[in-house]
Amino acid sequence: MTLAEQQANLVAALTGKGPLPPGFDATRLRAAAAALAFKRARAVAQAWPSLHAMLGNDFRACFAAYAAQAPIPQHGGPLADGRAFVRYVAARMPVTDEVKQQILSVDLRYRQASTGLLRRRWPQLRVAWLRGAHCLLMGLGDRRFRVPLPRLGR
Repeated sequence: MTLAEQQANLVAALTGKGPLPPGFDATRLRAAAAALAFKRARAVAQAWPSLHAMLGNDFRACFAAYAAQAPIPQHGGPLADGRAFVRYVAARMPVTDEVKQQILSVDLRYRQASTGLLRRRWPQLRVAWLRGAHCLLMGLGDRRFRVPLPRLGR
């Protein structure tokens, strides 16, 4: 087995995608894998504070479920990892207005690629419905606009 294959097997084991490679201590490998998972979750929590606040004590467990099935993005670091995590969470529960605002900010600057987030070349127009504020939040490039909507039936 080549060194590259051994390294690939070790990375797979550390990320929970493969068995324990021969010659490694299982306890130490599990501890290293847990430390890496914690570091990944902490980095996403720092990049996406609104999502961390929304999930509260459930953040780590929810992130662990996501991380078990999602590889680390090649481009965009914790911001890209968090954007993919937001999609995972939004498919399971409604997200708060604060999370929607952060999604809008990220989506205005970056585009989703199969390898993560890539910087946009041109300004984008994006709109988010903020339920609590009963308004639309519109973004164009680096500018944000709130458009209040009339409340019907009151």
